[in-house]
Amino acid sequence: MRATNIHAVDGALVPSVPVRPKKLLNLGIALLAGMIVGITLAFVEEGLDNSVKNAEDVERLINAPTLAIVPWANFNGSSSGWLKRRRRRRTTRDGAVALALLKEPSSALTESYRALRTAILLSTAPRPPQALLVTSPQPNEGKTCTSVNLAMALAQRGDRVLIIDGDLRKPGVARHLDLDSDMGLSSLLTGAHGVDEALRNFGPVPNLWVLPAGPTPPNPAELLSSPTMQELMRGLRLHFDHLVVDSPPSLIVTDATLLATLVDGVILVVESDATVRGALLRAQRVLESAGGKILGAVLNKVDLRRDGYYYYGSHYGRYYHACYGNGNGHNGNGNETVGGLEHEDTKTQRAKESV
Repeated sequence: MRATNIHAVDGALVPSVPVRPKKLLNLGIALLAGMIVGITLAFVEEGLDNSVKNAEDVERLINAPTLAIVPWANFNGSSSGWLKRRRRRRTTRDGAVALALLKEPSSALTESYRALRTAILLSTAPRPPQALLVTSPQPNEGKTCTSVNLAMALAQRGDRVLIIDGDLRKPGVARHLDLDSDMGLSSLLTGAHGVDEALRNFGPVPNLWVLPAGPTPPNPAELLSSPTMQELMRGLRLHFDHLVVDSPPSLIVTDATLLATLVDGVILVVESDATVRGALLRAQRVLESAGGKILGAVLNKVDLRRDGYYYYGSHYGRYYHACYGNGNGHNGNGNETVGGLEHEDTKTQRAKESV
């Protein structure tokens, strides 16, 4: 055998630190990669999202004012995207805000409907519109809740107000107000009942009257476009100061387009982060091509923490309670207040005395 010339010089040392994996380096690389991927996905989602975000988007698309910004009453958490829209759909189906003016008279949600009332009354100065149509481009955007609260706000001024459920396919006004719908608009148009039989008075607001949709007919569009409907609207104008008509979505069926020709103005309800811009633009063109006059839009279910709305939402409650208090009583002038607000008759009397 041949001898080798290999000799051991020093013995190997056992390292005190593992060579791999290098945890700090791997964590740094993972953090950097996660940030890059997350930011990229955020930009991609923002680019693919073509929904209406704020009032500026609405006014730029339809060239009409945003009459009111209605906050999302049941916001819970900071979810976004499809999860946020899914939660909002459940909130709309529950109808939690339909009676906001009665259940939460001092909330920011209620004040937004009062702002809507003021904007509508001043939209066609010097004479405010008498008959109003409330619709939306797509379903579940809050048009029925907007109709009910707008009618209540107008009735609380002392005017005689009638809310008409013109959605003969999927009515919701009577359900929100807890009224029966055995007789209503459909039975009036078919001649089965008279106006006095179909009208309902809403007890909590004495000046508010309701005309439910009635039984579901097989031909809603034909009934709404009939001469009987035109005569009915002309007759109701003589007995009420304001008519608020709730209609189906304008892009789903043609009912809203037919009703737009019978009213003085149309209000489009737009859901923030849900209504597609193309759908809003298409709804405006359909209604205006039929002869409807769009008074403006209502931006509904707005997250007040975005686009500077948080300041308004967070400070409104403190401002309201500081000025008016929480309950019924008297203000500093000795006048009676209801729910923190001075009674309308008292303010009218004071104005007359000052004159």
